[in-house]
Amino acid sequence: MAFLRQYGQTVATYESCSTAAFKHGRTETIRPASIYTKRCSEAFVREPSRHSAGELQQMMVECSKYHGQLTKEAAMGQGFDRHLFALRHLAAAKGIILPELYLDPAYGQINHNVLSTSTLSSPAVNLGGFAPVVSDGFGVGYAVHGNWIGCNVSSYPGRDAREFLQCVEKALEDIKFSKFG
Repeated sequence: MAFLRQYGQTVATYESCSTAAFKHGRTETIRPASIYTKRCSEAFVREPSRHSAGELQQMMVECSKYHGQLTKEAAMGQGFDRHLFALRHLAAAKGIILPELYLDPAYGQINHNVLSTSTLSSPAVNLGGFAPVVSDGFGVGYAVHGNWIGCNVSSYPGRDAREFLQCVEKALEDIKFSKFG
């Protein structure tokens, strides 16, 4: 919602997910930018008066449900990013010509993650952060606690992190209003 509000579009988004349940497990990618998040974000940002509080709440429920499904799949090793990365690495190491998939512009676009996000919710960590993964992106570390939410946004000079954070705050206010309005 914040990026849509600031830039008028949705973009490829990366969120890490731990696969530590597996021996030598590291991370898999959650792709939170979905048709559900796009529909919900556009309703809040572009046409809020067209939807009742109940409709907005339902869209948030759909987003949350789908995100939960993606998170479970990634945590269980059912994501596609690490698999495709490994196949690409193996092809390069063996001198095999890359399959057309890796040359497709859509593959390049989905891997140009303008939003790189990660939840940092832990009793041991109040808040943390990291740099964006592309020069025109944002790094967004966030934590959701019992009575507060923290968000740390970083960017390179081509993006306005302060304005993005204001858009995040506006999105949270919009959600609160729709829930309690």
